[in-house]
Amino acid sequence: MKVNPHRSSLGMDANTMALLCYLAAFILSWIPVIKYIAWAAPLVIFYMEKESPFVKFHAMQAFILEAVNWAFAVVLGIIITASARSYVYSFYGTTRSGGAFVFFSALLIIISIIITIFAIIAMVKAQGYFEYKIPVIGNLADKFSKKGNLPR
Repeated sequence: MKVNPHRSSLGMDANTMALLCYLAAFILSWIPVIKYIAWAAPLVIFYMEKESPFVKFHAMQAFILEAVNWAFAVVLGIIITASARSYVYSFYGTTRSGGAFVFFSALLIIISIIITIFAIIAMVKAQGYFEYKIPVIGNLADKFSKKGNLPR
């Protein structure tokens, strides 16, 4: 759905502000330690924006996308760490669990690549004033951005 160009209440063009929601989260997610709170950047923009539903939608979508990325990274990181320890401790034993380590590491990489591709597509679409909805996440973002609040 094409949206007419307008300005954000934060003093920038709405498309630039929407792009910054994704870009800020993406850049922060590559900085050690800070990557665990990268989801906060689009959330701050979401709450600061008062006028533009376009910016609010993209800020919420960027937030949910980053939160999903964070959740997968934490859960799979715990599984990877546990399987790596299990493999090291069983090195001299008869059981080998290196397959789980490789599988979950590959799964985390694949999920991260997919999320990055969706973020890049959303950035490009936002720059062109399109409300691109990432599958599943886009519907949640639309619902929450129209309410103006996160679910409680």
